[in-house]
Amino acid sequence: MVMACARGEGTPEGGGHPAFDGPAAARALSSAGPGRIVVFGIDGADWRVIDPLIAAGRLPNLSRIVREGATGTLMSMEPSASPSLWTTIATGVTPDRHGIHNFVVAAGGKGGPGSGGEGGAQAGAHGGPEDPEAAPAGGRGAPAWGQAAVRPVTSTMRQAPAFWNILTRFDRRVGVVGWLVTWPAEPINGYIVSSYLPYVYNWSTGRPLKGTIVKGIPHQTFPEGLVDELEPLKVRPQDLDTALLDRFYDTTGVGQLPSGDRECVTGFRWSLACDETYRRIGRSLFARYPVDLFAVYFGGADVASHRFWKFAHPEALDYRVRPEDAAVLGRVIDAYYEHLDGILGEYLADLGPADTLVVLSDHGFQPVWDPARPATSGHHRLDGVIALWGRGIAPGRIEGARLVDVLPTLLVLLDLPLASTLVGAPLVGALDASFVRAHPIRQVADYGPAAGHEGPDVSDLDDNVLERLRSLGYID
Repeated sequence: MVMACARGEGTPEGGGHPAFDGPAAARALSSAGPGRIVVFGIDGADWRVIDPLIAAGRLPNLSRIVREGATGTLMSMEPSASPSLWTTIATGVTPDRHGIHNFVVAAGGKGGPGSGGEGGAQAGAHGGPEDPEAAPAGGRGAPAWGQAAVRPVTSTMRQAPAFWNILTRFDRRVGVVGWLVTWPAEPINGYIVSSYLPYVYNWSTGRPLKGTIVKGIPHQTFPEGLVDELEPLKVRPQDLDTALLDRFYDTTGVGQLPSGDRECVTGFRWSLACDETYRRIGRSLFARYPVDLFAVYFGGADVASHRFWKFAHPEALDYRVRPEDAAVLGRVIDAYYEHLDGILGEYLADLGPADTLVVLSDHGFQPVWDPARPATSGHHRLDGVIALWGRGIAPGRIEGARLVDVLPTLLVLLDLPLASTLVGAPLVGALDASFVRAHPIRQVADYGPAAGHEGPDVSDLDDNVLERLRSLGYID
């Protein structure tokens, strides 16, 4: 069932979105109710980076969550393509069930095996489609797309309901900002700001579009008219303040870098602009439109770890980094974690005793050096991050957590039933015993089909997306 939010589009004259009007939008969330949940997704976050920074006092908000909450390793899966992993988290089922296997599918395909999915996404221990430099073209870990026509994956290809569909069917309100594979944005009881554009680069003009909202592309948000409200919040790479960039690297020293490393810096600016766009959008929507579950995704730590590991940890690689280059770029990764910790603190400050915070990543990172791929020195490992804090959480260690266990845990915290179709199980060891007694786990047969879509799921920018993916080595 879909409430008024799924019917409203546009912005009425002199008022807010009809999707956000009405008693449900303004209802109070007290400790007597299920409380709010904030899901803070960090692509590629790794405890091996976090723990030393906490020890050094550089991540005060994550330090508080570790001290007061439940934390552990979130075990990922292979192939390690981020669209597949984040869809697994969102649906609670594996890629063979949800149908999203990679960044692209064969043209005309719907995302399942045989349409450019599993067959083209085999990953080695250190690589995969998200790690294009993990192996030479055609070697182990390389995508096997060949020259076949492909198109970017879209939400229409997902074959299982995601948490935003499930909450809508139980009359709960949900907000989603930047989560992968959410374009075109689906009608839900709440709002979606889709993630279509993070892969776009306009090669014909050299103009970076990453993290921006481009007029004329349909269904970037739900409600549709929300995109106009968010336009002033977008951040372009050229808009980034030098003082902000100096937190990550020595902006005066970039000119001395080899050309390949300067290109990595350019790519980093796109990624930072994207995260800053979603930061501003997320904070605005979270403050103005109350929801039961709010989820926001940040991809910059993944980009920084892929590109700058050799500068941060040159001793871990069979490669000699010039000291002058390490002096310019050696702090990018740690500084990005500090930056994300600051954003996390903004949400943490908003939460009360009735609320729960979930911090997670889809995988971790490790150093791997391939002389044929010098631009990338950090690659995925299976050990990701999970941390739970707030209402219903028992402080301590989380053991055995998997990507498919995230959704069942969120549903239990919201006092919603678990479908027998879910692959994972709630992380009951991380839940307070009194909470579990007060909210016994209930079962339903299933949550129904994946949400239906209306309108196009292709864009005039698809060719730009594909060219950008090819330039990064994700596809041939």
